[in-house]
Amino acid sequence: MSQPWIFILAVVAGGLGALSRWWLGALVNNHVHTSMRWGTFVVNVLACFLDGLLAGLVAHFLAAWTGMAVLDSIIGTGFLGGFSTFSTASVEGFQNFRAGAGRGLLYVGGMLVLSIGLCFAGYFLGLC
Repeated sequence: MSQPWIFILAVVAGGLGALSRWWLGALVNNHVHTSMRWGTFVVNVLACFLDGLLAGLVAHFLAAWTGMAVLDSIIGTGFLGGFSTFSTASVEGFQNFRAGAGRGLLYVGGMLVLSIGLCFAGYFLGLC
């Protein structure tokens, strides 16, 4: 990423990703009426699928189009980096464990399993 415009686009994409995270998280939390907040869970699982898909596309098309590396920097590092959030997921996981071990395991374990599974699915979909 030696060109300044790539850096600038990645920063702008990161800001858009953070705004998208806030919007989608609020949308989910406002429509799913449980004692657990599912917005961060949904955002992180979706981000893992999209990043896996992007990684598969990069692996598939990198040899044919060198712009894929730039696109990966802007979308993967920028947008999806701003969109996903490990810190909020960790705090919410901790809060769920404080409310009960089963609830904490459901939140943290479910997010981990779904995130990795959907990352794999996205990757292999991107290779097609």
